Amino acid sequence: MKNIQSHVFKGTIYAILAGVFWAFSGIFGQLFFQAYADNAMWITSFRLLVAGVILLVVSYLSKPNTFFDILKDRKNIPELISYAIFGVLMLQLSFYASIQVSSAATATVLQFTSPVFLLLYLVIFKHQKLNLKVVVLVIVAMLGIFLLTTHGNLATMTITPLGLGLGLLSAIAVGTCAIIPKRLLQTYDVLNVTGWGMTIAGVVMNIVHPVWVIDFKLTPKSFLLALGVAVIGTAIAFMFNMSAIKYISPVVASVCSAMEPILASVFSIFLFGMSFDLLTGLSMLAVLISVIMLSLEEGKI
Repeated sequence: MKNIQSHVFKGTIYAILAGVFWAFSGIFGQLFFQAYADNAMWITSFRLLVAGVILLVVSYLSKPNTFFDILKDRKNIPELISYAIFGVLMLQLSFYASIQVSSAATATVLQFTSPVFLLLYLVIFKHQKLNLKVVVLVIVAMLGIFLLTTHGNLATMTITPLGLGLGLLSAIAVGTCAIIPKRLLQTYDVLNVTGWGMTIAGVVMNIVHPVWVIDFKLTPKSFLLALGVAVIGTAIAFMFNMSAIKYISPVVASVCSAMEPILASVFSIFLFGMSFDLLTGLSMLAVLISVIMLSLEEGKI
């Protein structure tokens, strides 16, 4: 029991840290788009390729003898490619595309419906019974995200059929990022699995939009912001997220990552002058309580 609780605690902390670093990614990205570019294609190609290479370099330096083990077993290749294309790449592209055709609020709310798809997956394919308490906590967390992102004003959500489809696709991609590499993460090093997946996704993305095709003014500041998105908001964030999935269920991990919009809001208060009121505070509290309760519920095994 103590060992299980220790794993749940460790996984929860990793998932929360992933949300923390994703929040930094959002801030860096917002500053980058406001000042330098309005097209997400280049930053997506850059962040995936740079993050993937960094993770692979660190993986090789830490465990050089097992670096290529994942590629030696042929049955790993389809899973690794699926994780790269239908997980990492689909998540990045669909989320940013949803923002471009709708709004940031719409894209964020739709992406955080991912726990619903994960619960459906567990019920339909894994034949797990729904835990009513878990369902209620997931709904409370999603409501908190909705209120935090939109402030209860539906006018901030620009929903078009395409935007809705892309937003829900990003939610599904959050799930595939957690489900597809599960076996690989239990067998191989987290840095290695994440690094290969991200590098493959980066190579594919660079076929679509190469990083050397720069459609904005490249300055030291713009490059540092892009590097911040790649290193802090992608490499480190995904490393923590994949580490979390080793120890806790994808549902709990996805809810814990809801720390991202909470911290993004906190940063926005100081950096962009966003107002803080009772509704914002209650929305944050709802998400935090849900995260804590879900973590405790996960430990009761």
